Amino acid sequence: MSSDPVCSVSRIELEPKWLTLQRDHNERVERERAAARADLSTTNFERSHYSAFFDALAFEVAPEDEWTARERILEAFCDAHVDGVVERDAFMSALGEHLVSKFGTKALRRRKDNLNITSARVPSEKVNLRVNKKLAKAKRMKGRQLDPNRSRKNVALKAADAISSRYMTEFLQLHCATELVESRLFPDAKELTESFSAFNAWRTHLSDDFSADDPNITLVSVGDGHTPRTAALFAFRTRWNCVAVDPEMGFAKDSKASYAIDRLQHHRAKIEEMRIKTKRCIIVMVHAHVSLATTLRSIEASEDGTAACIALPCCNYYSAIDAPNRAVPEYEDMSVISPHRTVRVWKALPCGASVQAISPIEIE
Repeated sequence: MSSDPVCSVSRIELEPKWLTLQRDHNERVERERAAARADLSTTNFERSHYSAFFDALAFEVAPEDEWTARERILEAFCDAHVDGVVERDAFMSALGEHLVSKFGTKALRRRKDNLNITSARVPSEKVNLRVNKKLAKAKRMKGRQLDPNRSRKNVALKAADAISSRYMTEFLQLHCATELVESRLFPDAKELTESFSAFNAWRTHLSDDFSADDPNITLVSVGDGHTPRTAALFAFRTRWNCVAVDPEMGFAKDSKASYAIDRLQHHRAKIEEMRIKTKRCIIVMVHAHVSLATTLRSIEASEDGTAACIALPCCNYYSAIDAPNRAVPEYEDMSVISPHRTVRVWKALPCGASVQAISPIEIE
């Protein structure tokens, strides 16, 4: 917890996604078992009936690349006992115990509900169960709605639109350039130009409302990367409290546990795990992989309940990082050495726990 009265940063514990999925799975299994127990009174068969049937089938290990679906074994049992009611889970459990006791866990293999066993009555079949990674990915992506704006600006540049070196020139002229280099904040020119583009957006469009000398302003850089590069740039060039948040913070080879930069904090966390309270706030999202609405919910600005925002969206987040009432029309910053150079600026967006969602706007 920061002790600075104008900027309070705290972290909350969110349930990991894997734990949520595991709990949902356990609840689903328990419901299925409860339903099975409720149906148990309707079955006509004991476990000994299943064992006798399996012994009669005389299972053997199937040839290579041949498999038998478990459902076929169940169907064979039902065909042989047309007058009875079979409880599926009990049948499969008995089948598993029988096969493990007969073949052991090393010889017995299972792929997609198929077993490498065969018998005269339920012969195995040649089935290709090898996974084609490209086809599997295509199947997963089928029907998934991609952001229609994700690549709309990524086209070949015309000769007149050549990338400018203005930010590299500006960097070399800074008094803090040496400290920025020594801190190893920027791994390459691409990252440097992206951070400078965010600074230029503030200087051009927000500096009249957010003075560089106002210590009551907090800058929150969301998705800053392995190092707090954008937050550090603002910390050197303003009197603001600057907070960098990224779940990958500190994972780079040149990352540091701490930086000797005044008014800079950096946190290895997702923005939804943070609660940042301040008087006035500017959010910077340079190629962040999180929605604007999620970010705004983590910020509480006491002065007017709003936050300014500068965003350079990328990948599949062009629609997720958008909102009505931009301060200026979005523009392409040709000094950014990246195909994702769209810049969006807002002067006042509602923030805090009351933020539910932001309605998308039409592309300008």
